[in-house]
Amino acid sequence: MPTRVYIQSELFPDIKLVEVDDHATIDELKRAVAGFFPPDVDISDLTFSVEDGDEETDKATHVKHLKKPNGVRVHFHRCKHIEVEVRHGAETVHHSFRPATTIGHIRNWAGKEFGMKPADIAEHVLQISGTTEQPDADVHVGSLTKCPDCSVAFDLVPAHRING
Repeated sequence: MPTRVYIQSELFPDIKLVEVDDHATIDELKRAVAGFFPPDVDISDLTFSVEDGDEETDKATHVKHLKKPNGVRVHFHRCKHIEVEVRHGAETVHHSFRPATTIGHIRNWAGKEFGMKPADIAEHVLQISGTTEQPDADVHVGSLTKCPDCSVAFDLVPAHRING
């Protein structure tokens, strides 16, 4: 049975999609997506991580072990971890995340670090520091930085409200 695999990377701006068999190995998946990368990039040099997964999830041997209801979402990056800084008011928190960690996950983590209640966290978004760019909650943090920088800074700001 085919599985949809959504791929994000520092090396291309849009999410890519490939379908592979459930029983495909992770190495077979890597070969299936190799064509998305520039010819001078060796995919074996890239870190493979699973969306909001942990190192244990990333050690899976077959695509079927990664499957979720909406398919599989993975990230390929030259950095193993992304150093994240989040500012809110006069406070700043830091943490190292895997490249496939979503902005929504980081927002929830930061809100808890700042002692916010879940309802208050939900009313805030992460905005890339020094810009007005507010990445969607499903964007992988690795998509926002390129090697060798491997870091990104955010401000936790109130979400825009539409009254009416």
